[in-house]
Amino acid sequence: MERRHLATGLVYVTRVATDSIALVDLESHRVTASFKVGNGPYDVAFNAAGSSAYVTNLYDHTVGVINTLTQTQVTTFPVAGGAVRVLLGPDETKLYVTLDNGGLTVLNSTSGTVDTTIQLGSVALNGVALTSDRSRLYVSSVGGTVTEINTAADTVVRSFRPGGLPQDLVVGRGDSTLYLANEAGWVQVWNLKHWTRTDSIPVPAAFGLALTQDGEQLWVTETAVGGIAVVDGASRAVIETIPVLGSPRHLAMTPDGTTAVVANEAGVVQIIR
Repeated sequence: MERRHLATGLVYVTRVATDSIALVDLESHRVTASFKVGNGPYDVAFNAAGSSAYVTNLYDHTVGVINTLTQTQVTTFPVAGGAVRVLLGPDETKLYVTLDNGGLTVLNSTSGTVDTTIQLGSVALNGVALTSDRSRLYVSSVGGTVTEINTAADTVVRSFRPGGLPQDLVVGRGDSTLYLANEAGWVQVWNLKHWTRTDSIPVPAAFGLALTQDGEQLWVTETAVGGIAVVDGASRAVIETIPVLGSPRHLAMTPDGTTAVVANEAGVVQIIR
């Protein structure tokens, strides 16, 4: 189990071991259905209407297209490597897909044709985040880099090397701040206007990130130690650590900020209210 997303009260949980997606209802706390996708599903992205979803099938080297009404993978788009993360770009006409070979592939979201591929190194690209206006895409690499992409031209604007082992990324409110989880033991805070680091928040084994809609709290999974750190957005101090045991990976926050959903490699989905 690796990755989940929220859609109309349901959580999509990718299950790598069974090549499937499970649907978890947030109200009843039950798995209501499951369906097969490709080999090694990892990440999921929904369109704004919630009618379609895209899943990265890591070992098939494909991105699957899911009809969320019928809960079926209806077609696949081939990519030139193991597909890791996926995001819909401006106007939902493009899919940004990160690969395990360091490539960032841009697909036409309808036809699956490749618009371009940007090589950002030779190792897996494992964190992606868009600004609210979708004009900039930020991509992290396990090789220790973060790159900014202009989504109008699909070109590299700039990059930096934060050190350690970068994981998830999230852009703060106002598109002025970038939060970067680093498994070396901290969350870095970067000023996107000046491209400078303004803070490093000590968080053991930081991996997944979720920011509440009001920007008041940043939640961080501590994968290697089985916890979740809650960071105050103003003071940037850890105000609470929630023990969840196992290996929490990615997490998502409901739009009202009242519920966090955690994918845990111990084989469970944890709902925190």
